[in-house]
Amino acid sequence: MDNMESTKLEEIAFDGGPPVLRIYKDGRVERLVGTQIDVPPGIDPKTNVESKDAVYSQETAQYLRLYIPKNSTSSSAQKLPLLVYFHGGAFFTWTASFPMYHTYLNSLVAEANVIAVSVDYRRAPEHPIPIAYHDSWDALKWVASHYGGNGHEKWLNRHVDFNKVYLSGDSAGANIAHHMAIRIGKEKLDGINLAGIMLIHPYFWGKEPVGDETKDPDKRAKIERLWRLVSPTTSGADDPWINPFKDQSLASLASLVCSRVLVCVAEKDVFRHRGWYYCERLKKIGWKGEVEMMESKGEDHIFHLLEPTCDSAMAKLKKVAAFMNQGP
Repeated sequence: MDNMESTKLEEIAFDGGPPVLRIYKDGRVERLVGTQIDVPPGIDPKTNVESKDAVYSQETAQYLRLYIPKNSTSSSAQKLPLLVYFHGGAFFTWTASFPMYHTYLNSLVAEANVIAVSVDYRRAPEHPIPIAYHDSWDALKWVASHYGGNGHEKWLNRHVDFNKVYLSGDSAGANIAHHMAIRIGKEKLDGINLAGIMLIHPYFWGKEPVGDETKDPDKRAKIERLWRLVSPTTSGADDPWINPFKDQSLASLASLVCSRVLVCVAEKDVFRHRGWYYCERLKKIGWKGEVEMMESKGEDHIFHLLEPTCDSAMAKLKKVAAFMNQGP
């Protein structure tokens, strides 16, 4: 190891280890994943879905990416369901315009024939939890401001059926979608009629294992360590932000206007058991809505984003699209 490399390593205050994240004592952050160049919006040649970006917070300059299916812009009378999507990345990596999310949203919008809004939020560790949740709520309020056709964005004014709004996300984004659904239920956000939520490989955790979840202390410690990185003031793995089963937030779903929930898990995913547990708890608290589960056999965490054309990814895409098209 040369002197320059040695000095570099000695400066590290936290090393998530390849291929995750490094934080240096001088405050610099080096992301070792999610370093691909973001892709611009436009017309996708494969799906003919059109996209564009819009700023939802003038204060923070945070943006979201809107998607509209082929031919929708030519008919102002057509009203479509709205999907609000939150990207994953453990709260510290990836963006709404990251290539794999842009590809996924183009495909999902084309398959489901919906309008989509993909929310970009500020990332930890520069912007620790709960900032991602605050940004996501601001984005939802911006979306809701278009109810009645008086917002800034004509796609939402003209083409969205606000009686059919769905929230979804993968991994950390699924965690955000859950918390946004809870907040909508508590605060009754005018303009948003939440028809359902779709949690894809949700990033939930806890101090004690559930079901057949791994009991390996090293694996559990690594997951908690990453959580503490993005949430330095956390109480730990049972923090309600990461463990919704330790407070009353999940119970509040019992009175939520949302009537349908879809949870997708992957057989090899370390977070798989939390997804199953989420559905079990919903049923136990007496929630009267419809709960659906989909498990992808032989697959791991966010496989559908990494290999979007594989059979399992296509099956999951069709399931999510069908969920939105079935109701309410």
